[in-house]
Amino acid sequence: MSRLSGRLTALNHLWLSCQNVFVYAHSQLDVMNVRGRLAGTCQAESKAYGYTLSIWGAGALLIHQFGTPTPNSVFAYVGGGLVGFALLLLLAFGTPLSETDVDTDAEFVAAAAVHVIAAPGNLLVSYGLISILGRTALPTWFVFGVVGAQATVTYNILTLLEDSLTHVTETLVSTSE
Repeated sequence: MSRLSGRLTALNHLWLSCQNVFVYAHSQLDVMNVRGRLAGTCQAESKAYGYTLSIWGAGALLIHQFGTPTPNSVFAYVGGGLVGFALLLLLAFGTPLSETDVDTDAEFVAAAAVHVIAAPGNLLVSYGLISILGRTALPTWFVFGVVGAQATVTYNILTLLEDSLTHVTETLVSTSE
């Protein structure tokens, strides 16, 4: 009985220690500015998060249409994404070797970070393109490449639309108050 009593006492001490750690950690949340740090993390990850949803979603649609891709199709998909991003960079910067200051002071509106337009909108375009190209005699690897480029370009264009709509909405709401 004393062994059981000793173990129960040890478990009780462990439980109390865990409770003390939790209470201390909870009291430190305001001190550590967790909410502010979380906001910064969300802002920094926002574009990559939406792009990941778009690229993985478009890839899943391709797999649904064509089955498991060959290595050539996978490389074509990634290559298409690279070509799409290179086209966006040329559009944004003019030349591949230009040094341009980017707008780092742009305001961040949290609603635009969810990407309710860019991610599903991109998938709708991908789905339509896959449906059309899937009925042609084009090689599968070529379709994967085209969709890789399309997904990259469409997502980035739709994020611009999303940002614009969010800022317009924010301006309308703030002027009506």
